[in-house]
Parts: sequence; structure tokens; C-alpha cells
Amino acid sequence: MTKSPWLYRSALGAMAALCLAPSAMAQSTTVVEPPMTYVVRAGDTLIDLARKYMTRPQDHRALQRENRVANPRRMATGRTLDIPVDLLRTRPDTATLESYRGQVEVLRNGQSQALSRGFTLQEGDLISTGGNAFARINLSDGSHAVVPSNSRIQLERLRRFEINNEPDHRLTVQAGRLENSVNPRQRPGAYRVTSPAAVSAVRGTQFRVAYDEASGMGSTGVLEGQVAIAASAGGDAALAGAGEGTVVDRNTPGVRVTPLPATPTLIAPETIQTGTNVVFKATLPAGASTLRGRIGNDTGITDPVAEAEARGDTLTFENIDEGRWFIRLTAVTAEGLEGRPRTYDFIRARNGLEGLALAQGTEGDVRTYRFGWRAVGEGEARFRFQLWRVDAEGEQSGPYLVDQPDLSDPHYTLTDLPPGDYAWRVEGVRHRFGQRLSVWSEPELLTLSR
Repeated sequence: MTKSPWLYRSALGAMAALCLAPSAMAQSTTVVEPPMTYVVRAGDTLIDLARKYMTRPQDHRALQRENRVANPRRMATGRTLDIPVDLLRTRPDTATLESYRGQVEVLRNGQSQALSRGFTLQEGDLISTGGNAFARINLSDGSHAVVPSNSRIQLERLRRFEINNEPDHRLTVQAGRLENSVNPRQRPGAYRVTSPAAVSAVRGTQFRVAYDEASGMGSTGVLEGQVAIAASAGGDAALAGAGEGTVVDRNTPGVRVTPLPATPTLIAPETIQTGTNVVFKATLPAGASTLRGRIGNDTGITDPVAEAEARGDTLTFENIDEGRWFIRLTAVTAEGLEGRPRTYDFIRARNGLEGLALAQGTEGDVRTYRFGWRAVGEGEARFRFQLWRVDAEGEQSGPYLVDQPDLSDPHYTLTDLPPGDYAWRVEGVRHRFGQRLSVWSEPELLTLSR
């Protein structure tokens, strides 16, 4: 079997080698770790090294053949040994469910687990998220992964090598997406994310992996550093750097590197979100078909509260609490490759008017007209009431007959309005987060025949 070296860069810029080799059982390409280089210390013997760090004590024989050591009980101090990674002993490692929101389930041996913040995750656990749900996984070395909505991720391998205490983590994207921020690791420590379409391997970087079960398309997008990517169907592998990505069909060999889509531009980012729903419009870059947005309370969106996506340029979020928030926007291609993010801050402060109604009555010989409404939102509201005549088409005819500002009560009463066609509306005003919030109701038409 011929092994071809494949280099990639860690987040710190250090170069490390991987080997890509075809599987003997199938026409596919796998990422193979190169041997670990070990510098012999005074007193080291192959037998002792095997006893301390190898899977089996007798593995010293394989190590002796691989390195052409004449005497397994004596070695020169300072010489180097190549130790195959698959011979190295590991011990179990764990991860934690740092935070989660919405419908999140962890299956362990097919059994659903009772979850809490800080819940200990183990090798083999399957994590699934529903719509608008998130799970954030903290790994033992401070790396972390975010499982966005509608995703299914398995913690395939959580291990640490005995020889250098470096972590060896492998996660599988069965469906959906996984966002990875990996701290630099020394060989033989590594981090891999696989899907039915491809395997992505790093020793430290930020990247995303997605897999669509229906289409069989998988994608990898690199935000920092470099990622080694091999297609499950075989063919040549590739190296993607920051700002690049790959899209791979599970049935098609080879990997092609392409630039990530550009970031969307939010239209009117200064707009205060006062409506029933939070709505954003953005300009999509060329080549993108989907706008994706995620809301959180910090610029990194480390603990997201909502996510939405739309075909086109408009995102709508429901049930967002009042406060100062951040939204992170990305553009996604038709093949599922997500671009670099751009984050904006915004204020959510509900300020609405509803229930506009008119009640008629009499007080003695005087006819009364009580205009009422309901204010929606937090904090004290003040109101402005306006009434004017309209023509047959409903257009304003003449000046305002009533223009009364600074009302504290959600109603206004008039008496003895003459017959005619009118329109009226109300402004609601609040002061929240250092801002003046104003909303006008739509004009209500009114015809008095007597």
C-alpha cells in the first residue's frame, strides 16, 4: 500500500502530516495518522515502552521490526522511533454538555438520558436536536462543538493517548450540521469529523461540517486554519484553508475546493425590533440561495437562543424576548456550503397597538364616541390620537380635526361628531434602552350617517 503525505496547518500555524490511503476492503479513501516520532531517553527500552504505552506488551516486536532495532533491551539515547498510532494505548475521555436549548436528546446504548447543564457525555453517545434547538459540547482540552437545530451527531471516539496525554476525538455527523472550534493538538492527538460523504481531520482550527441525508451531499467550510478532507467514495483528497470549503457527494469520488460564499449585508441594521416578530432583511451574495441567522446575547453566539433560515432575503424569528441582542448572518449555497458569518447588534423592544375599537353611547342628549386600543410591550406607554376627514376614496381631506398628543390612557372620547367619512389612528410611544420607540396603528375608516 502506498501512502501519500498530506499536510495541513494547525490554528497556531504548525505543520503536521497526515496520510491518505485507500482501504483494502473497499474503494474509499481514509485518513491515516502517520507514526508518532518518539525520542529515546536514557534508560528507555522497547520492552518498557511497550509495557507503558502500547496496547499489548508484545507489541514491542512490531516496534522493533518497524524501527530495525537490534536489541529491544538497549537503545542509544537521542535516537528516534516511529511508533504506529494504532499500537498506542488510550484511555477513555469524556465531554460535557455545557448548554442546550429546545428539544435536545442524548441516547446512550439506545436509552434516552436525563439532561442538565454540565451533563457528562461519553464515547458512543448520540446527540440529536429538534427544530430551533442547540447543544454545545465542551471537550476535555477546551475545544468545543455546537450541534445546531435538526442535527444528529455521534461521539464516535473520546480518548486520550497514554504516551503524551493528547486527546483523540472523532465525531460523526449522521444528519444536519456540526460547528467545531478545536484547540491545537500535538501528534498523535487529532480531531476528526466524518459523515457518509467525507472525513475531515485537523489538529486545531475552526470549521463546519454538514450532511444532507436526502441528497447525500456533504460539505466542509473552513473559518480558520486548514482542514484535510477525503471523500468517502475515494479519489483524490484535498486541503481547504480559511475561507474555503468543499462539497462532496457520498457516491462521487474526489474533493473539489471552492471559496466560501461571501457574507450577507443586513439592510437597515439600526432598526429597533418593535413588532410582533423580529424580522431582518439582508442582501444575499452571488451564488447563495439561503439566508441563515442565529440570535444570541454575545458576539460569538456561544449560547444561541434562536435560529432561522429562508430561501431569499428575509428572516423571521418568533418569541424573542426584549433586550439587547446579536444576530449572526451567513449565506448558504444550494449545495449546503455555508459562508463566513457577519454579526450585528440590535435592540428588541416590543411596542405595538392592537384591539382598536369604537364604542358609541349617549350622555343625556349628547352622543359620545369612545375610541379605544391596547398597548403591547413593556414599560410605560404614552399615546397620540388623530382624527381627520376622508374623501370617497379614503384619502385625507383637510387638516386633522383632532391631534391630541401625550395621552396616558388607552382611549379618547369625542362628542357630537357630525355625519361624514373619517379616519383615525393612534401612536404608541415608549422609552426603552435609551431609545424613543414609536409605532402608529393603521388608519381605521369610520362613516357616520347621522
